[in-house]
Amino acid sequence: MATFRNLAISLARLAGFNNIAAATDHYRAHPTDALHLLGLTP
Repeated sequence: MATFRNLAISLARLAGFNNIAAATDHYRAHPTDALHLLGLTP
């Protein structure tokens, strides 16, 4: 589980977020953005 958490934090930082709580709030409100970040949308 820690590996997945660290992966998510790293991806959020690569996406330009410095505040992990803000990134969590953003991706919770916009789940399609998270899928796009992972390359899972057409």
